[in-house]
Amino acid sequence: MKGTGEGSYGWDLKPNSTMTNATVGDAVKSVDGSVVTVNYHGKDKKISIPNGTPVVTLAPATAADVSPGTVVFIPAEKGHDGALSASRLVVGKDGVVPPM
Repeated sequence: MKGTGEGSYGWDLKPNSTMTNATVGDAVKSVDGSVVTVNYHGKDKKISIPNGTPVVTLAPATAADVSPGTVVFIPAEKGHDGALSASRLVVGKDGVVPPM
């Protein structure tokens, strides 16, 4: 999913919250306490990460990973007819809950 949603933008989880997506293997330039410097779109950005902020990585899952009670995040779009559709599903696995 490298490059998917890459960047930093407002998020609706909490007031004044943001979501930053970057490829960790290529993007983390330095870590200084709770400040991480990432690079996306060819520019460095320093991000202050408050204690307790979830930092996750995505990995492939299978249909077997989804069962009753599993926490999921579904980024859906509403079509012209009002129907919702989604191209992916983010599922919690091995005790990790999607923080979105």
